[in-house]
Amino acid sequence: MQLRDVAFEHTFQRLFVYNILFEDAEVDETHLGVDERSRVLSITGAGCGVAGMLSRDPRSIDAVDINPHHLALTALKCTAAKSMRSYSRFYDLCGRGWQPDPERTIATLARAMPSWMQRYWSRHHGRFERSVYREGLTAVMLGAFRRFTGLDAEWLRWAMRLSPDARVAAVDEHIAPVLQSPLARAYFASPAQLVALGINFSQRDRILATEDQPDLAAFVLDHLRRLARTDVATNWFVWWAIAGHFDHERTTDAVPPYLRPDRHARSIEASTDVRYHRANLFDVLERSPQRAYTHYTLCDAPDWMPERTQRRLLDEILRTSEDGAIVLYRSVEDECMATRLGYQRRFVPLRDRTEHATQADRSRQYRAVRFYQVAH
Repeated sequence: MQLRDVAFEHTFQRLFVYNILFEDAEVDETHLGVDERSRVLSITGAGCGVAGMLSRDPRSIDAVDINPHHLALTALKCTAAKSMRSYSRFYDLCGRGWQPDPERTIATLARAMPSWMQRYWSRHHGRFERSVYREGLTAVMLGAFRRFTGLDAEWLRWAMRLSPDARVAAVDEHIAPVLQSPLARAYFASPAQLVALGINFSQRDRILATEDQPDLAAFVLDHLRRLARTDVATNWFVWWAIAGHFDHERTTDAVPPYLRPDRHARSIEASTDVRYHRANLFDVLERSPQRAYTHYTLCDAPDWMPERTQRRLLDEILRTSEDGAIVLYRSVEDECMATRLGYQRRFVPLRDRTEHATQADRSRQYRAVRFYQVAH
């Protein structure tokens, strides 16, 4: 790993970056096959996916993140999903990111969390006074993006009435000139923007090479065109990025699954044992016994790893997995990691599932949503 990527990782681990997960948790819910017998090891991100699993009532979830901000937010979402019986109060907290008395509400929820998280939320409950969705580096950078493009909820509602082709034309007419300006190119060249996007320098270079784009501003413009072809009415990533919030009038299908009324009703009944690990993924894997897990969700972590570390990861998953375990991760690469490393007999690519999940993922941020089945 190059020094610039080491510095990036060091910075990323210490900042509050995300308040939502830029991975389609509904795709995960559809294709992972989590049930009441499942034992899941999951890198948390901002916790939307982990909270979403509670409605399936798995036996256990080991939630792992080295970033304390993201892990504490994951615990807050999960604890709220399991204990706030009023859906409207739950949605105010986790959907709107706001509470009239956040100190009291969050202190009550934090009692069920590890002691360090209780201390964390005693200091940071103020993020919910306006909205937690205005907090974090990604939200700040997207706020600046909205200001210099003029995008807002009104523009989005107008674009929703257009056909996909017309929406792409609107992106080219309204947004492309801004993104092609020197100011925008300097904005997207900033290392802070890479942290906000959650991609390190090596990932950026691979993305630009794979997409044949000259710089990140051009990639973002192409990404917006891809998003314009999705069902933007139910694409909560588009809403969050352009409006700065979810569509609160469509909580049945236009918000992350854990925020929907039916999932909330099931999550309240969940008996899942959720354990939180403020640690490196390998620290948790190496402490885990054989056959500990049936499912692994790894975000895009393998993309951050050099080849020898990827091999170590696959070896540890082999040791700690049940036969038939499912592994999910997202990648900016076209090439299948297990095949490239010669592990395809132990990590059998689930090609149909991968293809369907990749096509369905609303974020359009990755080239592949990969699924493997472990064969011992």
